[in-house]
Amino acid sequence: MAKHHQSVHELSMAGIVPPEFVRMKHDQPGATMFPDTGGPHVPVIDMTNPDCEACLSDAAMEWGCFQVINHGVPAAVVAELQRVGRAFFELTPEEKCRYSSDPASGSIEGYKVGTKVQRKLTGMKAWGDFFYHYVSPPSIVNHNIWPQNPAGYREANEEYCRHMQRLTREMFEHLSVGLGLEKGAMCEAFGGDDLVLLQKINSYPPCPQPDLVLGVGPHTDVCTLTILLPNEVPGLQIMKDGRWHDVEYLPGALVVFIGYQIEARAQLLIIEPCCSLLLRENSSLVG
Repeated sequence: MAKHHQSVHELSMAGIVPPEFVRMKHDQPGATMFPDTGGPHVPVIDMTNPDCEACLSDAAMEWGCFQVINHGVPAAVVAELQRVGRAFFELTPEEKCRYSSDPASGSIEGYKVGTKVQRKLTGMKAWGDFFYHYVSPPSIVNHNIWPQNPAGYREANEEYCRHMQRLTREMFEHLSVGLGLEKGAMCEAFGGDDLVLLQKINSYPPCPQPDLVLGVGPHTDVCTLTILLPNEVPGLQIMKDGRWHDVEYLPGALVVFIGYQIEARAQLLIIEPCCSLLLRENSSLVG
């Protein structure tokens, strides 16, 4: 069994913020993040819109981020994934640590506490607990690290994965057409049926000193796409034109971020966004 390290959930319950979570003064939210006072909003795209290709490519080129609605992922599938995700983080510390990976192994999979999860790190930990595991393709999926508790965890993740495979392919096709490429260009470039999907379940408990720490510091993603399942707790921001913009919660929507791999292959036609996550003192976020 892996060694038990105090989780961020436990620190939150105790009202403690250890020094390794506290950002340098110039890097604290009050010095770097400013309230969104209006202006343009992250685009919201209806996946059933006949002009979806143009809308997606325009949003990718201007923002590198957008929200999608009418995406075909049933609300019941989303609710079940959220249920098992919350239930996992409510397990005892000892049980969660059974799924920790040995840091020396270099594996990204497993349960992690306050991990330094972004590139260009300043040395501080993120105020969050995380559980990562691959869900596709089958050749790299290791069900031994998937938790047996809560009940239904595997079924919920596999069902959600099926919808993500379909949605990812659709977005690749729409982006390809919108950029003047063959419909299947991006799908083929990024692995086709062997596209790697990594499930990341994140828990950001209430923070007793949210002015000193971040859930996730400013970063960009190294993948192709990040599809985020948000909840009603605010805090997610994206940088555009030198200022931070709130990503407003839209019930039923999924938030999509363009990753470095697409930006690189699109030869600067598409931008890679910088995003961060602010914390709240009395609210938790699981996504």
